[in-house]
Amino acid sequence: MSEVTLVNAADLQEIIGSEVRKAVGEALRERQLPILLSLQDAADLLGVSHTTVYRASKIQGFPVTHDFGHAKIVTDQLLEWIKSRSNYDLVYNFGSREAVR
Repeated sequence: MSEVTLVNAADLQEIIGSEVRKAVGEALRERQLPILLSLQDAADLLGVSHTTVYRASKIQGFPVTHDFGHAKIVTDQLLEWIKSRSNYDLVYNFGSREAVR
């Protein structure tokens, strides 16, 4: 790590911004799942039928977008959507204060 002398807050902001962009880029390269999934990819990932995912895509709040011509599912939001609709906290945070609401 090198030593840095800052002249003003703008310099600090520029250095931090540069490091954050670098870290985000590295994290995205290491990512194992794509950002968007087709309905069939999501079905394969979840171990369910295409029909099940198609029906789920009609549920209000399901993370589906049609911005790219065909229905695509936003992977990160899909995982959060599943966690929010399951007993994830009860199973994985058993005994923690946050799980007991």
